[in-house]
Amino acid sequence: MRSLLIIMLVGCAHDVRAGFPAPPGAPTGTLVLLLSRPANNVTVAINGQLIVEDEKTGRVMIKDIPTGNAEITMSANGSDKQFRVWVDDTHVTTVPLGVPEQGMGFLKSVLGTLISLIAYSLLR
Repeated sequence: MRSLLIIMLVGCAHDVRAGFPAPPGAPTGTLVLLLSRPANNVTVAINGQLIVEDEKTGRVMIKDIPTGNAEITMSANGSDKQFRVWVDDTHVTTVPLGVPEQGMGFLKSVLGTLISLIAYSLLR
């Protein structure tokens, strides 16, 4: 019974907290990414540096990001997003993000491949 509970907890989405390796003494802020629904395989990079890798979550909080513009690259449920956000040292920067249903990216790629094959065979 106890091992079943542990397995169930491991598979559940949880809040992810991480820190950016900012230089000591630099002004820093906090970024919160709020996903519209819990997602699998959540990966976040800031300014090209990997911060969160392969998590199941609906909320990511990253502390100690240098203030100013930050380039965010995020993937979740097979979908990628890139955006720039201003990080301030006086308040938490919160970004709400929509994520697709799990598996939609795979279905879209299969459908696109099938359409391409059919179009190619009709043109030949």
